[in-house]
Amino acid sequence: MVILGAGIVGAACARELAHAGFDVTVLDRAGAAGATTAHGEGNILVSDKEPGPELQLAQLSRDLWPRTLESVAAGPLGPTAAARAEWAAKGGIVVATTAAGADALHAFADRQRTAGVRAEPLTRAQLAHAEPHITAEHTAAVHYPDDAQVQPAAAATVLLADARAAGARVHTCQEVRSAVVHGGRLTAVRTDTGRHEAEVFLDAAGPWSAELSARLGVFLGVHPRRGEVLVTTPLPPTVFHKVYDADYVDAVGSGDGTLQTSAVVESTAAGTVLIGSSRRRVGFDDRLRPEVLSAVAAKAVRLFPALARVPAMRAYGGFRPYVTDHLPVIGPDPRLPGLWHATGHEGAGIGLSLGTAHLLRTLLLDETPPLDPTPFRVDRPAVTEVTEGSATPERSANRPDMRTGAPGSGGLLEGAKPQRETEGRQRLHLTVDGAPVQGTQGQTLAATLLAAGRTSWRRTTTSAPRGLFCAIGTCFDCLVTVNGEPDVRACRRRAADGDVLTSQSRSTNTGQRPAPDRDRPRGGAR
Repeated sequence: MVILGAGIVGAACARELAHAGFDVTVLDRAGAAGATTAHGEGNILVSDKEPGPELQLAQLSRDLWPRTLESVAAGPLGPTAAARAEWAAKGGIVVATTAAGADALHAFADRQRTAGVRAEPLTRAQLAHAEPHITAEHTAAVHYPDDAQVQPAAAATVLLADARAAGARVHTCQEVRSAVVHGGRLTAVRTDTGRHEAEVFLDAAGPWSAELSARLGVFLGVHPRRGEVLVTTPLPPTVFHKVYDADYVDAVGSGDGTLQTSAVVESTAAGTVLIGSSRRRVGFDDRLRPEVLSAVAAKAVRLFPALARVPAMRAYGGFRPYVTDHLPVIGPDPRLPGLWHATGHEGAGIGLSLGTAHLLRTLLLDETPPLDPTPFRVDRPAVTEVTEGSATPERSANRPDMRTGAPGSGGLLEGAKPQRETEGRQRLHLTVDGAPVQGTQGQTLAATLLAAGRTSWRRTTTSAPRGLFCAIGTCFDCLVTVNGEPDVRACRRRAADGDVLTSQSRSTNTGQRPAPDRDRPRGGAR
């Protein structure tokens, strides 16, 4: 089994299938959990889904998350590794601020209760107790006790590490260039560094699934849908649940390509508050738009007026894998035997990942599935009908590299060669805390450490483990000492042959200044 993509869905599938006895190899074009997963909020929701197949998949996944982390804790990685996922079963609260919104919210909750969702109406007093800083200008509120949250990149890394412990292999900086097809069956893929053969190939490339599938010879109707998030400076306890306005459900279900915004507000373990959300169809244009952030902030302040006085520390955005019928794509591709898909989860990939992996395993092993897989099949119109501007096999030959923008190859024939030949890429030899670690030329130190199964290399004042967090050089979680130089951000420094890395802690830091600590309030926080 070769899994193409090391985001949360690919990681969940790798773990599930490795534990089921599959010989699993995971390939990612960049770094593990470095794209859509790293740009999410970590939501595991049942509150935003109408009764139907997606809600059933969400309920399955919600049941699996705590059980999976308990299994990780009981396994060779131990409870410390499982805790890095930052599982928080804090529940969600949906708030309406108009009379029409209240009617719609109560009707929606009534439908969900028929499907087994716990949806509890809150009185004004109950809402004020649950969220003391919420606006007084609300008309209705419903509590969803089963909503939860994880730190998305950390959770994906935990799943990948457990997959590795079960025998899976993870290779980063491996962009798929073309397919090898024999007798009408996909038998191998070519990457930047060589050829990988398998019986089954799983497309778990998220928003890039359409381009990946085109390189393999089939069309897939998965499109990028852009979203942005604001992050505040660390605050005292301010938001205690995932709180969003009733408009959020409509925004999620909208097929409109223009800007859709709604207020989604939640805190993190670090004390920051994440503020979303937006949805718009702009291809892979990754520019942050001030007008989008402004619209998102305005709706959040309407829910939590006190946020108007809180500085925004940073903003980030990412791409969701969107299918026009709002259902993921899970299962075999009848057009190309050997190719399977697990993609199209839009903004629910974190929450749906474990259920997707479980469903996929039952289909691969011809076991009784936990729910009807038919709605997620590949050969449905929303997935197979070509739309204008979509990635197709014919266009992929001249499309740019998904990572670098360089011209692509896209050839589908046995003898095809990528234009950018990197099979001779240098192997690097590093030492990490006295142990030898191999890397690949071009990788950052963080990517090298993650590929080697090391998820943390710094300790806080409370001895809490820290590793990669923002992955863009904004925070200081990934600090490491390199060749005697302290406070090096591992996500920014390229690995070099012979590098000697030493883990840091607040007590052992020897730099001119103490290493910034995410657990220590900064700025105006008290």
